[in-house]
Amino acid sequence: MFEGLRSSDNGALHVTATHCDDTVARSLAAASFNALALHGCTAAQTGLGSGVAAVLVGGRDASLKKALLRNFAAAGITAADAADKPDLAGVSPDNIANRTLRGEGAQLEITTELRAAMFEVNTRAGRKKSTTPLFWDFTAATRAALATIEATQPVL
Repeated sequence: MFEGLRSSDNGALHVTATHCDDTVARSLAAASFNALALHGCTAAQTGLGSGVAAVLVGGRDASLKKALLRNFAAAGITAADAADKPDLAGVSPDNIANRTLRGEGAQLEITTELRAAMFEVNTRAGRKKSTTPLFWDFTAATRAALATIEATQPVL
C-alpha cells in the first residue's frame, strides 16, 4: 500500500501504477491470478460532472471489470467503465494491477466525494473508526466481484 503520510503535499510522493517498482509488490502481483488496485481521483477527472461520488473501473481484466460494475450498480454506487479515460483506464501492461500471472487485473479510481462519503471523519486518524454503511457496501460489492471471478478460475 502506498500512502502519503505527510501532513500536506502528499502529491509529491505520487507513484503511478505504471511506475511501481517495489519488488515486494511486483513479486506479489506476478505470483497472483488477480490483482485489484485502488486509486483516488477527482470528480472532474472522471468526466461525470463536478461533485459526483463515483468509482471508475479500469484494468485489462474484462470479466472482473464487468463483475465490479454490476456489483456497484446493485449496491447503488455510481460506477462507470474507465475505458474512455486514458489517464484512468489502467490498461497498460506495466500497470501493477496487470502484472499478474494472467497479465491482467483491475483498478478502481475512487472520486474524492465517494471517499469522503465512506467516512464520518475523513482524516488518516479518523477513517479507522468512522466508516459509514457506504464503505461496507463498497467493500462487499468489491469482495463479491473478486469472489465471483476467483470461483471461475482453474486451479493450477
